[in-house]
Amino acid sequence: MKKIVALLAMTLGIIFSVSLQAQVVNIPGKAKDHFAKKYPGATNSDWHNNVANYTCRFQWNKGEFKAYYRMDGTWDYTVQYLKESELPQAVQDAVAKSRIASWEPKSAAYVENNKGQKTYRVERKKGIEGKFIFFDATGKEVKSTVKI
Repeated sequence: MKKIVALLAMTLGIIFSVSLQAQVVNIPGKAKDHFAKKYPGATNSDWHNNVANYTCRFQWNKGEFKAYYRMDGTWDYTVQYLKESELPQAVQDAVAKSRIASWEPKSAAYVENNKGQKTYRVERKKGIEGKFIFFDATGKEVKSTVKI
């Protein structure tokens, strides 16, 4: 009986592993072509199929990035992870004066989307509540979202 359970567990593990690998292999050519053109020389690229989109974590120009692609392979947006101290001074000043200034810092990033918008994203948390606030380069708040 123990052998049957062990064999069943191994079989399920192999099936699960193969299905995960199959997801990664099926990245649309459109996404891969765009990625190669937009980020030449990118290293450590790691593609994932997240059911609703495709993502690729990678390093490029001494930075850490994550690109998001729609299911049809169309580029949606890219996030470049930063430290808050790397944000433009105007953005740092705006964050310091914002309604989330006293909240716990979680992350900061530069975000570029397929509409040509370039913003800086700051993530803060207070208790169970989390927020993303987006600023333009001058420190003007352009959008905020609640993080679930």
